[in-house]
Amino acid sequence: MKEIIENQYKNLFLWVPFLLAFGAGLYFSLGIEPDIQFPFLITILIGAIIYKYKNVFLRAIMLFAFGFFYAMCFTHFVNTPQIHDSFGKINISGIVTNIDYSQKSSFITINLPTKQIDSKIQDNKNLNIRFSVKNDTDIKINDEITATANVFHPTQKYIPDSFDFERWSYFNNLSGIGFIDSYKITKTTEYNNNLRDYIHKKSNSVLTDSLVLGYKKSLPENEANIWRSVGLGHVWSISGFHMTLVGGWLFTLFYLLFRSVSYITKRIPAKYPAIICSWFGLISYLCLSGISVATIRAFLMTTLIFVATLFGRNILSLRNAALAFLILFFINPFFVMNAGFQLSFAAIFGLLWFFNDTQYKKRNFIQKFLYFIKASFQTAFIATIFTMPFVIAHFGNIPVYSVIGNLIILPIFSFLIMPLVMVGTICALFNGHYLLHLTDNIYNFALNIADKITNLPYANIYTYHISNTVLILSILALMCVVLYVKTDVKNFWLRNINYIIASALIISSLTIYTTNQKPLFYSTYDNQLIGMVYDNHIKFNRAKFSSHYFAFNSWRELNGEPATTTNETHKCKKGICIYNTKNWNLVYLNNFTSIMNNIATMCKNEDINFIISPFEINAPKCNAKILNGAIFIYPSGKITKIYYRRPWNKPHA
Repeated sequence: MKEIIENQYKNLFLWVPFLLAFGAGLYFSLGIEPDIQFPFLITILIGAIIYKYKNVFLRAIMLFAFGFFYAMCFTHFVNTPQIHDSFGKINISGIVTNIDYSQKSSFITINLPTKQIDSKIQDNKNLNIRFSVKNDTDIKINDEITATANVFHPTQKYIPDSFDFERWSYFNNLSGIGFIDSYKITKTTEYNNNLRDYIHKKSNSVLTDSLVLGYKKSLPENEANIWRSVGLGHVWSISGFHMTLVGGWLFTLFYLLFRSVSYITKRIPAKYPAIICSWFGLISYLCLSGISVATIRAFLMTTLIFVATLFGRNILSLRNAALAFLILFFINPFFVMNAGFQLSFAAIFGLLWFFNDTQYKKRNFIQKFLYFIKASFQTAFIATIFTMPFVIAHFGNIPVYSVIGNLIILPIFSFLIMPLVMVGTICALFNGHYLLHLTDNIYNFALNIADKITNLPYANIYTYHISNTVLILSILALMCVVLYVKTDVKNFWLRNINYIIASALIISSLTIYTTNQKPLFYSTYDNQLIGMVYDNHIKFNRAKFSSHYFAFNSWRELNGEPATTTNETHKCKKGICIYNTKNWNLVYLNNFTSIMNNIATMCKNEDINFIISPFEINAPKCNAKILNGAIFIYPSGKITKIYYRRPWNKPHA
């Protein structure tokens, strides 16, 4: 065992980004903001102990603590101002800083003075508010506009351990969201640095918007669902797939150009200037595509590959992936909470681990073709396995036929759609749209194939939400497989100890996941919307509720129901909802009259375990029964509550 442990020292660097990420992840997942002095003192204390004893396990604790402390400092440094309430029909005036296009509407970000929206905000920083506006708008970036708008605070999360739009907005410098009723452009600008917006208008193509310009919502929702169902959702987020193709095309182009210039090839290999020129081309593509997390990650990986090639080092290595991970972490530790970040690195670490020992072999044409088919299947399978925990955590379903979808459709994107879109976009700038029209036909052909795969039996298995504990155990299992250094010890169990530990972790996570009970009762933070489970289906006290629009789908996801399920209601008779279960009983009082007439009786009734109301109830003898806030009650009577006491939460929540 000592030999095995000492052998792992070769890969200690690979553990560094994961330990930092776990520390940051713990900070971002807490319900209550910790005192900043505590993690600072812990970090200093552990650092002093390490300086004296230099123990590898203490260093691991130090990295974890540093990740926690760095995430906390970064969060308070961001300090995005937040609006306190919702504001309807107010007049605003500001400068358009960003535009994102979708099929039904455009999303424009406006920078405006704080006092126009919320006089309660003490911070003098301007606010960035994202508004939806009709798609026929003639608004451009840097235009000054006045508008009549409705403004809302970013939506708070509705289930534990889930995507938090309020937190995401805070780290993306958004103070609120809303929609514009009417507007007037008071000062327009010429196209100067708005090349992205200019290409969008000239190309007038959904494929250009998605695959070249990186607009997230340009694809119709029904088509986006089909692509996710066949495991090709990653194609519509500019990442490693796109960077690899574009980088390869640029390198080939410049390599052939420099090979034709004898003055250069007599002095240096043509690949060196080709790599440098390709790198600058990728910078342009990065800026043009909106600079998303996945794109930055892919650009860093490609940059490291180029550098390794220039210096004759191993191109595809886990160290390069770990280094890219570290760079992104220090740029913004919140990246570790993003789905794109997690999916990208899960896939890249898995693929680098699997293909790391692959050796070049001379093959004839048929052997090369067969190897290509084999490698494509292996790539799709490994990427699917390594990203599956994150897909379940973020999207709540398993695309069963994702390997088949990648094998059949991905080559169409690689060899036809992507190159034609790139060239077609350039032609469209000179009013030539033929190639983009041709690409649309090829795309529709691929979409029909994807639709047929989606309609196969059990194409999607809907899963209920997994907890952070299950996700962490799954990540640790994958780390045991990827980061373990093989040893040649004779004992079979010791030689494969990493697979044994990984199997134990997977079994533990599956046990927790399958035995973990789902809530029977749901409530929002203001207790105005509730959900009760009858025969495995949630019924709500309201069919619609604009203030809690996302609660319906979020709760259905936690209950394992498809988002397309119709909202079923359970009406409260005379303002009273009574919900009886095997182990506990609950009453919901939704108006003042029902509270005044029934609270005394409800408090005395020993068969009633919980009392909930959207209004404050002052009953000192009954406080043990009265619940409020965002609560979830499980079959056993266990209560889970979401706390809103973080820097990114609504100021008065």
